Amino acid sequence: MKQNNDMAILLYSCKKNSDMWSVFLTLFRKYWQECPYKLILLTDKPERNQESFGFDDVVVLDAGWRDMIFAGIDRAGTEYVMLWMDDYLLCDYVKNEDIAYYVEKAREYHAANIRLLESPTIIAKTYKRDEDFNVYEPGTAYSFSTQVGIWNAALLKKYIRPQWSAWDFERKGSLEVKDFTHPLLASRNYTFPYEEGVRRGKWMDNGIRLCKRNNIRLDFEKRKPMSNFELAWIYFKGGILGLSPTVVVKVQNFVQRWKK
Repeated sequence: MKQNNDMAILLYSCKKNSDMWSVFLTLFRKYWQECPYKLILLTDKPERNQESFGFDDVVVLDAGWRDMIFAGIDRAGTEYVMLWMDDYLLCDYVKNEDIAYYVEKAREYHAANIRLLESPTIIAKTYKRDEDFNVYEPGTAYSFSTQVGIWNAALLKKYIRPQWSAWDFERKGSLEVKDFTHPLLASRNYTFPYEEGVRRGKWMDNGIRLCKRNNIRLDFEKRKPMSNFELAWIYFKGGILGLSPTVVVKVQNFVQRWKK
């Protein structure tokens, strides 16, 4: 398929997560077989020959998240980039026309970001210009997100501060960057099916089931499954966050500053 140069996909990872690359690619190539966008792996060091993994391009840079994203954007050379973490796994088929639609809407609305799945805990309002989208208020918790989404590449570079990690981007950037000109949107339609398969370095139940359905063998010595207690704790914290996301994130940021 002819490559579409409107956007590139940036998969942020690292050597310690290299076991996820084959899992990610197996599901990506199955569920998005005719992807027209260049798929670029961003990593600190490749574990072995990059050609064996099947990415379209690889950026190797021993640096922090910000510098890695900047290098990926520069390598892509596209107006838009789709940010993707290595623990987000496709679980059903993707239609190219849906993604092209989102890119065009991002351009039409001068959006900074369109995330492709709504967050169940973060408050958003229906976007007045288009009821297919929700909009996040600038300066509120997780209005910036590293979940799979389409970003205006120039604005993304503008928003990310020096030394920020992905978590800083979400927690600090969401509260500190208040750009009311370029909306932060989320699709209200389930057209980009993916699941979070891993959290805190361990397999979640849904990730294990997804791999089993697709005959992907997992090495639980390499990456262990979460215990029932760990899963319950994640859902508990999600419930607390949902009560007042902005207050919770402000407290988290204060505690982080205090520890320093």
